[in-house]
Amino acid sequence: MTYTDMDTIAAFSTPPGESGLAVLRISGSLAASICDRLFVPSSSKFAKPSDMEGYTLAHGYWDSIDEVVIACFRAPHSYTGEDVYEISCHGGQAIRQAVLDSVLAAGARAAGPGEFSRRAFCNGKMDLTAAEAVMDMIGAQAEKQAQVAYRQLMGGVSRVIHERTDHLYGALARLEMLLDWDEEEERPEDRALLVRELEHSEQELRHLAESFTGGRIIREGLAVVIAGSPNVGKSSLLNALSGRDRAIVSHIPGTTRDTVEVDLSLDGYLVHLTDTAGLAIDSHDPIEREGIIRAESALRTADLILWVLSPPLPSEDDRRQEEARIDRCLMDGKELLLVLGKDDLRLSLPKEEDPAYYAAERYPDLPTITWSDRSEEDLQRLKDTLVRFIEGGTLVMMEDDREVTSRDQVKSHGEGQSHGLLTHARHKAAVDRAVELVGNARADLQTGLSFDLVAISLKEALTELSTITGEDVSETLIEKIFSRFCIGK
Repeated sequence: MTYTDMDTIAAFSTPPGESGLAVLRISGSLAASICDRLFVPSSSKFAKPSDMEGYTLAHGYWDSIDEVVIACFRAPHSYTGEDVYEISCHGGQAIRQAVLDSVLAAGARAAGPGEFSRRAFCNGKMDLTAAEAVMDMIGAQAEKQAQVAYRQLMGGVSRVIHERTDHLYGALARLEMLLDWDEEEERPEDRALLVRELEHSEQELRHLAESFTGGRIIREGLAVVIAGSPNVGKSSLLNALSGRDRAIVSHIPGTTRDTVEVDLSLDGYLVHLTDTAGLAIDSHDPIEREGIIRAESALRTADLILWVLSPPLPSEDDRRQEEARIDRCLMDGKELLLVLGKDDLRLSLPKEEDPAYYAAERYPDLPTITWSDRSEEDLQRLKDTLVRFIEGGTLVMMEDDREVTSRDQVKSHGEGQSHGLLTHARHKAAVDRAVELVGNARADLQTGLSFDLVAISLKEALTELSTITGEDVSETLIEKIFSRFCIGK
């Protein structure tokens, strides 16, 4: 399917609102004639739009509305694969609207969300992973998000998918060759070789699927929730990490009644930081109870929990309630870092009142880190820990010159592997299904199932992988993906 012979579309590529300049994009078979009709060159040295060569500019006037510069991009070397003209005009609302109205009156129609990129996909200018990367680049809030999106736009994910499909096509070709042989010609070593090939493909695909853990965090941002009992310094920690007084800090317990959310960038990684209400026991205050409900909801969606323990330790009853909440988070598979707050006060405490001693006794396998709002060194060490968590997927830090790790083995999924990093749930689901199908094919070979039945699983796996790049994809999915785009892209 191509859009070459379809109608001509127009939309501003720059966001709405007042600005110095605005850029109107026109794509389609009527783009040149529309520009010829409305554009008057300021000098004879500028060609009329239909005579312009690709990647050239012309200065002039637009339909007695504004002084403009137009850029020409010739098919098939434009963004959409069609003739494209971009009109740079002044960015006032009245001028923008008048320029757009003149183009629509001349025969174009208003573009829908993502329609330029959809035409690029349908005309073979980009695959679906690149199209999705376009939106990721537009929405990037932090440097690493933009870097990963750019690598995907340049074909990083596509290349990995094509490498994996090439391996599977090789195995399928060998399998179909064996189908042409008589049963008595089959040799055990042929089946064993295929099993090894599929084991390798299964392992590579599984490794690719595992990259989604880090890829999702880089693309969406790391969700960090600060939790703990009332008045342990949670809001002070949020303010310190964000570098501004975002949350009210008071010695009065229960000051924070709602979740307070801040976005920040750590070494180029996006972090969504949430401060929560103190998790008190049996509160009778309806507002405080609602705050606790919201805090527990935030814990369920966290990628990492910073659980703050500070002197004085809570009463035994409150401590049991806090331990139950921590245990529940661990049972849910949450990564949890114990932050020993108010570190400057701990030195004067007996060990039975020291949060560090309590944490070592009650949670010897959990990583801990000390923090005082008076120590820039403590704050930097905590920030470094968050960055290493994003890059490694687990908690790795240096505490008193001693490396402390979380329960899982460290496996890098950060910047070093971002060329083949899965960042979209759609990609992950397709790879997971392909892993399952390749595993089925391998198991069927090992149990002696006929080659024609094994081939069915391999073909289904290849179909799943082809949906990632868009080589085999439904119109419904295409519509769903591009409907999320902004107008003008």
